[in-house]
Amino acid sequence: MFSTFFVNTCILVTFLYITGLISQRYKIRLHTLTHKVHWIGGALFGCYGIVIMYYSIPVGFNTIADLRHLAIVATATYIGGPAALMATLFICLGRLLLFGINNQAIVGAVFMLLVGLGCTVLSHLSWSRLPKLMIMNVFALGIIFCPLMINLKNLDDVLHVYPLQFFISMVGGCLLYLIAESINTSNELLLRLEHTSYTDHLTNLSNRRQLEFSLEEQLPQARQRHEHLSVLVLDIDHFKEVNDTYGHAAGDAVLRQLGQILMEKCRANDVVTRSGGEEFTVLLPNCAFRQALRIANQILSGVNQHEFILADGLVLKVTVSIGVTTFPGTGEDMSGAALLEQADKALYEAKKAGRNRVCSYEI
Repeated sequence: MFSTFFVNTCILVTFLYITGLISQRYKIRLHTLTHKVHWIGGALFGCYGIVIMYYSIPVGFNTIADLRHLAIVATATYIGGPAALMATLFICLGRLLLFGINNQAIVGAVFMLLVGLGCTVLSHLSWSRLPKLMIMNVFALGIIFCPLMINLKNLDDVLHVYPLQFFISMVGGCLLYLIAESINTSNELLLRLEHTSYTDHLTNLSNRRQLEFSLEEQLPQARQRHEHLSVLVLDIDHFKEVNDTYGHAAGDAVLRQLGQILMEKCRANDVVTRSGGEEFTVLLPNCAFRQALRIANQILSGVNQHEFILADGLVLKVTVSIGVTTFPGTGEDMSGAALLEQADKALYEAKKAGRNRVCSYEI
């Protein structure tokens, strides 16, 4: 009996680890779960509960004991109420359809449904995850005692299995919590490190690495969908003089404020990047040439109107030069590097023509 309950715990822990790998692969975070993740997660944990039932203990006529309720408890704790209900429905249907429809199975399914409903309500408590999980576990075990009594009709038979089930369930709940928290912490750290590796620390914009990654992703999509992909490359005019005259702290302040202007003037799906030094690049998916020119001129106007305020209260006026190019203006077979080179050439023309202007790449 002990070994079967232990196997139940091991199965759930294994599935929990697999779920952690899935959430890591698809960058799923507990505080940003979508409705889709709720339903898929609930269905997944429901299937886990069904697997656990295959390793249950026969304790009477058509009556089994196992730890399937922990799948519901884990779902309610880490995903939420809707997912817990989905997991409960899967487990109840699994109990009836896979193990036979009879009076004992119906009683077990009804009370398991009560477990799901109760855990759904408890999932809305504003407690931390450990006490919430433990309360749900105790609640579920209290509910489970009822169908055992109804089906076995003998307290001695119930007490033969229930204390061990209760003990291993509580230990399994603690183990589940430790592993789930470890997986969640590991995933959060990985996502934070990944974000850091793709982010410019000064402006909090994307960095060159993210630009190259986005370009490798967006260019084939634009080619496949027959869409335009535009690139802006801009450079702060006479930025060296700002650093030489006012110091590097002043230069950093200008860079940060320019990054804010770019984020305000660009669209939500545009990739705004600090490419290096005083140079910025903006990747504009599904953006035709005229629209790209309009965005570039909005940026130019925004910079001209902005007063760059330094730490000591000093106000600077800064201008930028911008180069614009659009795929597939010069051919379908263009590479990402070639597209950036065209934008760089357009930027050079803007500098050559007197700065503080927008120039486009000419074939």
